Amino acid sequence: MHPDTRKQFAVITGDFIGFSHLGVETRQRMPVEMARCGEALMQSFPGVMSHQIAVFRGDAWQALIDDPVRSFRAALFIRAYIRSATAGTGLDTRMAIGIGAIDYVPAGQVSAGDGDAYRRSGKRLEAMARPNKGRLRYACPEDTGEAMTDAVVRLAGTFADAWSSRQAHAILGALQGHPPARIAAEWSDPITRQAVGKHLARAAWPAIAHAVAVFEGWMAKGMK
Repeated sequence: MHPDTRKQFAVITGDFIGFSHLGVETRQRMPVEMARCGEALMQSFPGVMSHQIAVFRGDAWQALIDDPVRSFRAALFIRAYIRSATAGTGLDTRMAIGIGAIDYVPAGQVSAGDGDAYRRSGKRLEAMARPNKGRLRYACPEDTGEAMTDAVVRLAGTFADAWSSRQAHAILGALQGHPPARIAAEWSDPITRQAVGKHLARAAWPAIAHAVAVFEGWMAKGMK
């Protein structure tokens, strides 16, 4: 695949925290869960991602996002999916969103692509080695408001650090724009609309929703 180099993409690069210390079953389960996460993301947000999430190097993964406007929403969806689907395993990820052009993507090998978006995402993740560097970050050309946008993304990522599995499950629906009543109706076990509302409040959804709206408004303006 040789994309239009004038078009902007987003690459989300992530790795799993303390992966080598997790149980064998949890480590073996990770690629399966990431594949399911990718399928859920593509189904929930048509057009946001046309290639499956790639797992590489054992504990790392990458997602190529065709619509950079929704890249922050996609990153939060991935984080919420992992925290919801793997409750009790200790599996969690940090990630970095990179915005820019893509030079090429080999067929079926998202992690083997290259371009500015890949490099920005990878370099930002490498700089996040220490816990105080955050678990969700952003990188774009320095003259386009990187510091301010990174601050918005990082603050929302800090809220996500405290999500319980049920809060994360509620966030998955909220990111899709579903009201509490619909989220409750689609819950795997009986739950009330009021309970969903409490999960969202405790997960800091109002603040996160505002951060997403600010990010997407800024990105949409920049894409014109």
